[in-house]
Amino acid sequence: MDNLYARSHLLSNEDLANTLAINEQLGPDPSSRYFVKRKKNIAFCVSEQGKWTRLNKNYFIQSADYNDFSGGYKRSYKMLSEYFIQSAACQKVLAAFKNRFNIPDGEPILIQLQESYVDQSGECLTGQGIHSDGADVAFLLCLKRENVAGAHNALYLDLDGELPVLDPFILNEGEALFWQDNQIYHYVAPACPIDDDQPARRLVLIGHYPASHFLTGMPNPNNLLQSKPVVSERRLREQEQSAYSEESAYSEESAYSEESTLEKAEDLMSIED
Repeated sequence: MDNLYARSHLLSNEDLANTLAINEQLGPDPSSRYFVKRKKNIAFCVSEQGKWTRLNKNYFIQSADYNDFSGGYKRSYKMLSEYFIQSAACQKVLAAFKNRFNIPDGEPILIQLQESYVDQSGECLTGQGIHSDGADVAFLLCLKRENVAGAHNALYLDLDGELPVLDPFILNEGEALFWQDNQIYHYVAPACPIDDDQPARRLVLIGHYPASHFLTGMPNPNNLLQSKPVVSERRLREQEQSAYSEESAYSEESAYSEESTLEKAEDLMSIED
């Protein structure tokens, strides 16, 4: 099973310090309303002649085939800054991803920089449990663990966690996990603060290839893995549709009310005439 994943200590302490010094300002992640609060920036990137650049896309749509919780609707985010993407550490990480999986030049990947704010609730960090993201290949890199206990990563052949590929472990700062997302499932366990009186944060960089289907919401034909269903009340796509329907109904009601008021005013004017 060694060809299904790899662990690598990718970034030095100097790399980490330089990356954190960029102080990338993350935007909100509305999908985290049902689990630990987090912020996130994203970018679709392509490599040309050894250099990664950002595409002008600020959203993605993950197929509900892989994520019954927050898949199936358009999620918009703040884009990662060019300054972050052009940093030596980010270029190093993306080059390692490209080389490990032979990603062709000009083919987009999706990367996400996200920070989870761990509290005492013991809530899941992803809201998904054991899952596949719907890509062919993926990576997860830890940039910072501050006052965090738990958040163990693991890989499985099944959704129930009965067939482990990689037993739970702590992904430490500077360490990356690469895996075949279309062949195995991954998981991150709940976390809690070591010291309840201090902030607890976990900052990670995530990457996926291929990424074109994340712009359309279509399933990836190379990934036939399944997902666990969630109760309908928690499906964000249904909440979005419900909110849209309520807004549309309110707009129609307001328009009807305005039209009725206008007709009454015209009738009064006719009587006066």
